[in-house]
Amino acid sequence: MLKPAINTLRFLRDYGDSLLADISASEFADQPVPGMNPPAWIVGHMAYALDRHATLVGLEPKLARWKDLFAKGSSPGGSPYPHKDNLVSAWREAIDRLIAGVEAAPDETLAGPNEYLPTEKLPTVGDFLTYSMAGHTATHLGQLSAWRRAAGRPPLF
Repeated sequence: MLKPAINTLRFLRDYGDSLLADISASEFADQPVPGMNPPAWIVGHMAYALDRHATLVGLEPKLARWKDLFAKGSSPGGSPYPHKDNLVSAWREAIDRLIAGVEAAPDETLAGPNEYLPTEKLPTVGDFLTYSMAGHTATHLGQLSAWRRAAGRPPLF
C-alpha cells in the first residue's frame, strides 16, 4: 500500500481547494500571462491524469472524452472548457477513485512493472503512482499558485 502517497494526495486536495476557493467561474479560463496555464486547464489536466493513472490498478477511465482538452501535450485555450464546478468535481472524484483503487490493489499489482511510462527511475506501478499522486499533482498546484499571483491575488500563506 502507498499510504504516504495517499496521505500526500489528500493534503494536496485540501491545498488545491484553498487555491481554488476565490477563483470565480468567469475567470477560470483566464491567462494573466500569455501562454500561462489557466485554472481550467490545470484542474482538468489533473483530473484527466489521475483518471488515466487509475487504470494501472484496474479502474476504467471515466474522463477519456477530455483527452484533446487536457492530455499531456494539449495546449491551454482553444475549445471551451467545462464549467469550473464540473472540473473541480471531476478532479475531486478522480482523487477519491484513485485512492480507493490504490487501497484495494494487491501488492503484486503495485510491485508490477510500470508500463504506463516506463523509466528506470519509476520502475514499478507503485513508484509511478507515488509520483502521480504527489509529484505530478504538486507540480500543477504550483502552477495554480503562480496563476493566482499573476492574477494579482495575495499568497495564501
